[in-house]
Amino acid sequence: MGNKKQYKSKRRPRVADNPDLQEYDYHLPVMLKECLDGLMVLGITGTYIDGTLGGGGHTAEILARLDETGVLISYDADPDAIAHCREKFAETIEKSPSKLSLRQMNFVSMIEDEIQNDSISGVLLDLGVSSRQLDKGQRGISYRFNTKLDMRFGPHGQTAEELLNTVEEGQLHHILRGFGEEPFARIIARRIIERRRAAPLQSTYDLRHIIEECVPPHMASKSLARVFQALRIAVNGELDVLEKTIRGIIPKLKKGGRIVIMSYHSLEDRIVKHVFKELASKQDDAIPSIKIITNKPIEATDEEIGRNPRARTAKLRIAEKC
Repeated sequence: MGNKKQYKSKRRPRVADNPDLQEYDYHLPVMLKECLDGLMVLGITGTYIDGTLGGGGHTAEILARLDETGVLISYDADPDAIAHCREKFAETIEKSPSKLSLRQMNFVSMIEDEIQNDSISGVLLDLGVSSRQLDKGQRGISYRFNTKLDMRFGPHGQTAEELLNTVEEGQLHHILRGFGEEPFARIIARRIIERRRAAPLQSTYDLRHIIEECVPPHMASKSLARVFQALRIAVNGELDVLEKTIRGIIPKLKKGGRIVIMSYHSLEDRIVKHVFKELASKQDDAIPSIKIITNKPIEATDEEIGRNPRARTAKLRIAEKC
């Protein structure tokens, strides 16, 4: 017998197997009460924005809190999310005047939408991917399903398949290392280039097999998650979009209005933290744009993580318009 290290499984039950979550057929919202309590400090009137509609969990709760004069505008680039929520909120949408407007746009498009400055009471951004996008696998975002290498949140732009079969090795290494923090990025990038010379990568399993060949078996699941995350971020330009959205949406807020952002990995949280810090600081004797409400991010409770394992990496940050 050697001194071979034993690895204990830390796997939790899959969200889909938890009977407490059956109410949510699309995506279980994380830290729902914390998000809404932090968002709606200007009351139950006014105009609010849900910049990441998904399955409509946060949208439903905002609507439940708004009075008859309140308005909610919810955005999502994914046409499936829009179709799902048009059906889910059909009764509300059909009322005249309607409290809810659904708009199929990337949330950065909020900046260019017909929204006046100093007119919004609060903005909520729940970043990352929905449970449905991970569990159904149609878009190639999850490595658990063998499907086309798409990874786009919407119908436009370059797919992951196009990216993987065209970029140079150095750029691919930069994507995997920079956006996924993948320690085997160089080896994986080199193997992808070698493999595509024989035949282009077309499916998620084409990519998965390459990753599994390049990393130790006990590290495969983490490397798969990091690589797929990195490519998804690159395809959707998520980090650039996030920073641009924060900077562009702050002027739309009323004085005292809140921006509430929930992120799920360190790259997103770092951007939120740094942009908030910059906008909250005095620059050239100018008045700060925002006041930071959460000096440290709010995290999910152990109880919530037990119900919904995807909450374990969530970090919630809140700022208020000065």
